[in-house]
Amino acid sequence: MKKMLMVLLLAIFSIMLVACNDDNGDGEASPEEENNQEETEQEEGAEGEDAEEGAKGTEGEEGMAPESEEEVDIDTSELDEGEVVATVNGEEIQASDLMQNEEMVAQQYQMYGIDAEENPGLIRQAALDQLVNTTIIQQNATESGLEPSDDELEEEYNSFVEELKQQHEADDIEEVYEEFEVTEEEVREDIRLDLMLTRFIEENTEETEVTDEEIEQAYEEYAAQAEQADQEVDDLEDMRPTLEQQVQEQNQSEQTQALIEDLREESDIEILI
Repeated sequence: MKKMLMVLLLAIFSIMLVACNDDNGDGEASPEEENNQEETEQEEGAEGEDAEEGAKGTEGEEGMAPESEEEVDIDTSELDEGEVVATVNGEEIQASDLMQNEEMVAQQYQMYGIDAEENPGLIRQAALDQLVNTTIIQQNATESGLEPSDDELEEEYNSFVEELKQQHEADDIEEVYEEFEVTEEEVREDIRLDLMLTRFIEENTEETEVTDEEIEQAYEEYAAQAEQADQEVDDLEDMRPTLEQQVQEQNQSEQTQALIEDLREESDIEILI
């Protein structure tokens, strides 16, 4: 389960990065992954009702569909779990991590109507890109001294546990861990890496002010989508808070994408499959 929470957070950039980068999980999601997935689905569902998907442009997706299978060049043969599939600045990425992440990516791409069995190369390329990106950010965050303190980690862990217990209506968190076959140590490690990733991105990107022009453009896209779907178009002022948040998220995702691409160019990446 190593690094899988970080991988999930980077999954929002997978579609764009498959298109941009030339160099290149177990069947059930871990409790961290499921918790984040449900929150994301709830947010996207609410936004979809208000802005009809086309105006979203959130979290790096920009409404783009993944590439076709024909554009992907990667070995899709069966892997041995102990096989090394890539190295990033000398750090190895194991096939076991890749196979686990492929299952997550397959679920993500299902939203676009892409069948994993019919597009194994596309799924594998996106999953591998995510792992490479995660490793790069982890390395740079460590070098930048962004390790959370013991107190910070404990506070974040306790908060996560309470949310998870409520979500699963469980009195004992160990029951949830047993269901997903994870340990407290693994969960704490994922949370530590998540905090490092978040801090690194925050320190290397900046919050930009959303302009009226950007909101108007997003509204026009929303209105066009709604009209095409023969749905009522809400007034601009009613939509403004939603559109402003969506534009802000899109700007943030674009900065993060650019950051990841720069880090990849500076890294020694070797793809072995």
